[in-house]
Amino acid sequence: MSRMNKIEDLLHKEIANIIVTRIDNPQIKNTVTITDIKVSKDIRSAIVYFVTLDKNFKKVEKIINELKPTIKFYLSKNVHLKRIPDIKFIFDDTIIKGQRINKLLDSLR
Repeated sequence: MSRMNKIEDLLHKEIANIIVTRIDNPQIKNTVTITDIKVSKDIRSAIVYFVTLDKNFKKVEKIINELKPTIKFYLSKNVHLKRIPDIKFIFDDTIIKGQRINKLLDSLR
């Protein structure tokens, strides 16, 4: 496992833990699951992909991005890296795309 993979794995676990234990917003705490994280080579930025049970994923994306300073604060307390990357949360639409492909395939049968 490369150093970058270890950093991504560490951040993934920590952000997921922070969402469950430190975030008081029920729209985030009870519905968001982190699916993946991509950190830039210089570790200055990271994109955090998530899914949500809430149908209005745009609203959840907006709320969770507004909570970035809080999440970053707890990351700095729990993760010992030279720098904590700037994080951006993006809804992971691969499940939706997969469902669309399945429907298209089913319609061809």
